[in-house]
Amino acid sequence: DYPLCMQQRLYSILIRDPVDRAISHELHLEALKDNGHHNMHKKIFDARLAMARMNYMTWALTADLVGDDKDRALEVPTKMHAQMAMDTLSRFDFLLELSVNLRCDAEILHFMGMGDQVKEPHKNTDAGVAESEKHPPEKMSIYTEWNDLDLEVYHYARRLMKADCDFYHKLLKSGWTNKRPSEIIM
Repeated sequence: DYPLCMQQRLYSILIRDPVDRAISHELHLEALKDNGHHNMHKKIFDARLAMARMNYMTWALTADLVGDDKDRALEVPTKMHAQMAMDTLSRFDFLLELSVNLRCDAEILHFMGMGDQVKEPHKNTDAGVAESEKHPPEKMSIYTEWNDLDLEVYHYARRLMKADCDFYHKLLKSGWTNKRPSEIIM
């Protein structure tokens, strides 16, 4: 079976706007370094920063699927990796993005048996909801270019989430949603 998604369980994943995530991740790493909480060697820190800035979602969704163990962390994602990342996302049972479609995410979480876990959109306490709103357009242009593959994967994920939400609403209308996913799968 597919290495990341086995049939015996329900799998979900949280995604985030790639440009906003990259800026936030970079600010987090820089804050750790500036506050003396980061004991990492400069070469390792620079490698982590480069990974955080560029196509991290694509890399994370494909890291165990290609390459060997020693080179995996250094591999720069390609268009092939983006396609593999989309394939990986299509195998998850649920995709969630807690900062955009709160109503649908709350319904999906309820369907998963997690009740009313989401009351309001996620907000970063230190940085605010959208890091991208705090930066000049030229910086945003660079991050958009650096995350071109992740943006492609993200838009694909958003289409999958819309399809899941539409399907769930059809289940609601049919009255079939009183069962948990585990009861439906069995």
